[in-house]
Amino acid sequence: MFGKFHSDRHYLLRYLLTWCLVMGALTAILWNPPPGTANGWLLAVTLALILSFRFDALLLSIVPAVVMTPEPLTTALWLILLLPLTWAGGVWAAVFVHNASHGQFRPRWLNRPLGELMSWVLRTNLMGWTLVHGYHHRYADDLDLDPHCPRTMGFWQYANWMARASYLYLDARHRDRHGLPAFYYLLPGLAGFGSFALMSLSWMLLLGPILFAAVWLPILCSGWWLFIVINFYNHPVAADGRNRAVDLDSKLWHRTTNRIGFGVLYHAAHHQHARDFDPRRALATASG
Repeated sequence: MFGKFHSDRHYLLRYLLTWCLVMGALTAILWNPPPGTANGWLLAVTLALILSFRFDALLLSIVPAVVMTPEPLTTALWLILLLPLTWAGGVWAAVFVHNASHGQFRPRWLNRPLGELMSWVLRTNLMGWTLVHGYHHRYADDLDLDPHCPRTMGFWQYANWMARASYLYLDARHRDRHGLPAFYYLLPGLAGFGSFALMSLSWMLLLGPILFAAVWLPILCSGWWLFIVINFYNHPVAADGRNRAVDLDSKLWHRTTNRIGFGVLYHAAHHQHARDFDPRRALATASG
C-alpha cells in the first residue's frame, strides 16, 4: 500500500471511493430504517456522534442508539451483561487490523481480506490505518513526523485528538508527495467520510437497532479504546522529556488486555519485532 500511495496520485481516492460504493450498495440492499420520525432523528444523532472523530462523542453515541430501540431498558441491560464479550471482541478486531497491516497472518493472502473485514467492524479502512501506522513506526515519537505522538497531553485531550490528527497527517503526506490542487482533496475527504457513515449505517441495518446498540457500538468503542491506549500509555514521556515506547504488563488491566490481545501492550517489543504476531515470543526467545 505504501508503494501505491507514493507512486499513484489517485490511489487514495480510488480506494476510498471503492469503500464508499461497496458500503452504499450494501446499505441499499439492507435498507429498512427504524420506523418513526423520532427514531430517524436518534439514528442521525448516533451517526453524527460516531463520525465526530472524538472518543468522548463515540462513547456518548451509545445513549441515542439505546433510546432508539423498542425497549431501551432491556437493551441497556443486555449491553451491560455482554460488555466483557464485546470488550474482548473490540480488542480482537483492533489487534487483527494492526497485525494484518504488518502482514503477520499466514497464508499471506489472508491479511488483506481479514484486515478489510476488521476495518469495517471498527469503522476505519485498512489502507489509511496501514499508512498512518507505518509512518508511526518509521518516525516513532518524533514530535513533527509521528502521526500521533502524545507529547504531554492528558488522556482525554489525546483521545479526542488522535483520529483527526491521523487523518490530517495522511492528507498532508499526500499533498507533499503529489502536490495536487487544494480542491482535489475535497474528493477523498468526502469519499472517506461517506464510507465511514455508510459503514456505521450498514451495521445498524444488518444487526437491527438492539444488536447495533448492545453489541456493535461497544465493540467499536473497545477497538478505538485500544488504539488510543496503545498510542498514549505505551508512549509516555521519559526523563529526557521525550516520548518513548514501553511495554505494559504491571497492572491487572494490562495483563488482561495482553492475555486477550496476544501481548498487544508489549509495544516496545513490537517496535523492535514488528513482524511477530505476539511480541512476547520475541522477548522469551531473547531471554532464553
